[in-house]
Amino acid sequence: MKKRNILVKAACILAFAFASAQAAAQQGVHDQTRHLDLNREKPDWQSVIGGNAVAPALETSYGIAVLSDGRMLSSCTSKGNVIWKKGVKGKPSKYFTVHDDFIYVVTNERKITLVNQSGLSLWTANNSFRITENPVVGYDGRVFVHGESNIACFGINGIRKWEVDTPRISDIPTCILNDGSVVVFMADKRDGKTIGKRYTQFGEEMEDLVFADEVVTATACEKGVLVALSNGSIGLVNVVDGEADSPWIQKSYINSGAFAICYSKETGNVAFMFQTGGNTTVIVLKTESGEFLTQFTVAGISASDLQMARATKSGFFVADGSVAIEFAENGEVYWDAKMLPRSGWNYVYYTNSNHLIFCMNDWVLRSYHTMQATHAAYKDFWDETYSSDLGEYEEEPLPTPDTPDDAVKQLDLGEADRELGIRMFSDEKLDETEKSLKKGDYGKLEAEYQRGIKSELKSYEATFFTKNPGQSFFAKNPAYTQRLIKMTAQIGCAGFTSDFIFLLRNETDPQLLSALVYSSGKQARDPDGDILTSYQIILRKPAVKSNDALLMNICDATYEICRYMGRPALNKHGKEILSQLYSSVYGKNVRDYARKTFERFADLNM
Repeated sequence: MKKRNILVKAACILAFAFASAQAAAQQGVHDQTRHLDLNREKPDWQSVIGGNAVAPALETSYGIAVLSDGRMLSSCTSKGNVIWKKGVKGKPSKYFTVHDDFIYVVTNERKITLVNQSGLSLWTANNSFRITENPVVGYDGRVFVHGESNIACFGINGIRKWEVDTPRISDIPTCILNDGSVVVFMADKRDGKTIGKRYTQFGEEMEDLVFADEVVTATACEKGVLVALSNGSIGLVNVVDGEADSPWIQKSYINSGAFAICYSKETGNVAFMFQTGGNTTVIVLKTESGEFLTQFTVAGISASDLQMARATKSGFFVADGSVAIEFAENGEVYWDAKMLPRSGWNYVYYTNSNHLIFCMNDWVLRSYHTMQATHAAYKDFWDETYSSDLGEYEEEPLPTPDTPDDAVKQLDLGEADRELGIRMFSDEKLDETEKSLKKGDYGKLEAEYQRGIKSELKSYEATFFTKNPGQSFFAKNPAYTQRLIKMTAQIGCAGFTSDFIFLLRNETDPQLLSALVYSSGKQARDPDGDILTSYQIILRKPAVKSNDALLMNICDATYEICRYMGRPALNKHGKEILSQLYSSVYGKNVRDYARKTFERFADLNM
């Protein structure tokens, strides 16, 4: 077992030479601060949910979602209009998270359910141990959960990929590093120092990360994992050339750990928040380099009563049970608010559209609009042109830190070993792999499976750049190729979506094209609608108009993808595909099948 010391040497002491100048500058801008007493304000909207919230509200691209003890999952827009209410099977827990508009709900302590943005439960997976954290979603859609001494991983299809036993785990959230590997923080210290165990996405233990002191807060971002230590040190951990290290470390003058870390996707900067007396000192740095930008103080926040801290579109937000504040990266306070009496609410959440939402203990959501938004925060859930692309801020890629693709590329064969026509899977190996993928719990074998599938797909795709693709190994061995395509969907990750898109748009063999349509539908995850667009491209080809089997296959695959992705996918692509297949251009069998597929959607009530 490798051990790597992390955040050991402080790069420099943070300078505060500008503090007095900033204080003077802030005095002027604070005069523009909006001061609110929510006890005297009327809510801009209220909405009734089916019970008391068991966890803070979660934000989606179209509004918010709330889970209640009445076994009800409710979703509403930023204006409080209820979109849907769905029952939840089992007793809801406080572990509840959202990722790319998919909602992950933990019930009965040991079950995890995936819910799409239309409120439809896609699958429920049984877990062998009691889950003690919010589910954490990896780069290819796989989801991780941990217990007191275990961590498990599930695919996008709900099949468990692996489970491993660990030493006792702390309350610090599981974090995903920039290469897709996973860090779990141990509860027991080693000479007073926190140990983070690093695992591959396939469940293989890689190394122990030994921090210089106790880790009190950590949060993941695309740059790596931001960490705060109890001695006041702060830093970034990321992976370079396959190994975790600290590209920068800073030592603050505050001899206690930051109680919150807020990373801004808007600017790429990060705020570390420290308790200093009765106030909160905020230190803002560049996430990539650790370069100090500014520091300032906001008044009245108690770390021991922290309710929420997050980056916003305009800066940062923090709230305890008595006061809430939103401020810019330069310390300018936009607004502050005296909170409602603490006895009247369970949780509070602040949205991108500047709504402070209380989950009241009388089954009501109560929203207060704090300031006028300068941007469109949400998409219209019912808009026919809705896309699931969240439009998040993206920076130029870093030249040195690893990415999830780098980890996957290590699985690939070299070009000298991967020649067209070389069959990587024997019949016996195909049988073994298909059986394993169906059963689950294949753990580190997934690396081998991905290596073989990716290599074969590269060879398959390369045939379309030759003069005669119909003479390739894959064209002449359709049974083998169909099984390869099937495994691409069975493996339960979103890493093969681009392969499906390319092959759907280039394959002309009816048998193989039908297999591609079927398997891409079984994978179902299509966040940008590119697979559904590929079906529309196929329908433009005159040769497919008389292929009833293929066309009905497109109906089924469209149903599977739109069911998984929710109403927006149906509105943007699904209705158009099925309406086209319902036209007189196609035979009666196809038209009838398209009509029945419409009826299947109606039965979903999404």
